[in-house]
Amino acid sequence: MRLPDLIKALESLKEEGFIPTKRKGPTGIGHLLENMLGLTETNIAIPDIGGRVELKATRKNANSLITLFTFNRSVWKFSQTEIIKKYGYIDDKGRQALYTTVNNKTPTNQGFILASEPQKNLIVLRNIEEEGNIAEWSTYVLAGKFMTKLDRLLLVFADSKIENNVEHFHFNEAYLLENPTPEKFLDAFETCKLMIDLRMYLKDSGGVRNHGTGFRISEKNLTELYEKKRRLI
Repeated sequence: MRLPDLIKALESLKEEGFIPTKRKGPTGIGHLLENMLGLTETNIAIPDIGGRVELKATRKNANSLITLFTFNRSVWKFSQTEIIKKYGYIDDKGRQALYTTVNNKTPTNQGFILASEPQKNLIVLRNIEEEGNIAEWSTYVLAGKFMTKLDRLLLVFADSKIENNVEHFHFNEAYLLENPTPEKFLDAFETCKLMIDLRMYLKDSGGVRNHGTGFRISEKNLTELYEKKRRLI
């Protein structure tokens, strides 16, 4: 698909007004947009801008978080089993688990908070009741993963309404985002717009199931991670 064709398809979609989704829940909006554009994946080849573009649909004025990427490799300073046993809880499936969202402003109920160590180029996870770091991430590695995975993003906004218990979407605003920078990524962390999700539990065998520490941002703040923003509709 070439960029003029994509813009034409988005303009036609805008003219259709509100469209009912066939899938309930947070993924309904993305599923509907893919179907209406005739796509089978969220990664679109657009040759005339030099490569592929990741597609993301979001509700206007939504505060929901999206996961930019996950990263766990060699970051933990203690065993994950020890961390879950010390700070976790019994979840609704009877497992000892640790699921929580952490930022660099307000400690979680378990006492977790993020901090930066600029002299070492690190973002670190700490507990306000303990000394030392629980986990450490290189800012270079994090920024590199972000720029590799989401170097171009097509962000489509929609108004939403409920009719007869079915959510309807009107896709009426779209931006092509390009040129993410490490500085903007790290600034989002410093301004408490970027946070992490811890997502792990102990299996019956005693081992750890870690779904990956997710680096997340509010959908409405995604545009702030990019140098270049072009409105398409």
